[in-house]
Amino acid sequence: MKRFWPTFLGIATFIAGEMIPSCTEPIDLTNDGMKPKLVVTCILTDTLIEENIHRVVSENRVVLQRTTPFFGGEFVVSIADAKVWINGELLPMMSPGLYAQADFCAIPGETYTLEIYYDMNGDGIEEYYTATTIVPQKCRLDSVALVPLMVHGDYYAFLNLYFPGSAGENYFGAKLNNEGDEKVFSTRILRYSLFQFDVFSKEEEYQSLMADWFISKEMSYDNETKYYLYAGDTLSVTLESLSKEYHRFIEVAKIELSPHTPLFSGPRSDVPSNITGGALGIFGSYTASRATVVLPQEGLPKRAER
Repeated sequence: MKRFWPTFLGIATFIAGEMIPSCTEPIDLTNDGMKPKLVVTCILTDTLIEENIHRVVSENRVVLQRTTPFFGGEFVVSIADAKVWINGELLPMMSPGLYAQADFCAIPGETYTLEIYYDMNGDGIEEYYTATTIVPQKCRLDSVALVPLMVHGDYYAFLNLYFPGSAGENYFGAKLNNEGDEKVFSTRILRYSLFQFDVFSKEEEYQSLMADWFISKEMSYDNETKYYLYAGDTLSVTLESLSKEYHRFIEVAKIELSPHTPLFSGPRSDVPSNITGGALGIFGSYTASRATVVLPQEGLPKRAER
């Protein structure tokens, strides 16, 4: 990622200086990646999203921010004086950096174009940024089934998702929530379950996917805390049909954020952006469908035992 390069260059320069002491000419290093850039985040969906701090990104609204230098204590800056349109409709600014039309929902199959005018470099001339997304067709999640694995008397299981053919859509994601708990399990992008079909599925074919989650009475959460499940709890699974650019964005972000990939173990890359004009970020879309499953009474503790 861009933020790692200045440190890497510093290490490389130090090593070169130690190994080749005769090189005394000054070296002028410049990095255009250090210049502030506009960051755009907008994910459209067919569902009206309530205010929810657990969402990874903001749906049906445009969030504009500015990158900050690698070296420095600056906070992220919200952009409060941009002009933002979706399909030719000017969006009002709800708060600094947040632009949205009240009660807006995307329509499956429709194409949406985002346009932004903003003077990013302060030269008095507004730069133009744009992106397009086609909202995927909704795939109805018919059911969710537990595939149990009993280990030393404790309950473990995988989750299978079942739904009809996707009418040409082949990029999917899924989120998990326990309806008996205030916390959404898939708060972090690393716990978001991601899928891709190699070929377009046919509408008459039935699909089955196994989610990444390993269901047990204690599941890893944040800061070494646990996400607890109990007998009789209802698990809610949301299947999301993703636009191609949104799927790619999440796919690379999961790799970049993976704790199992050490910093210098291999080449890193920027999370891809589909915003033209030199901005970073994502303009994507998804449609969602939900199903539930009840945890068994055997092998899991009762809530009163917590």
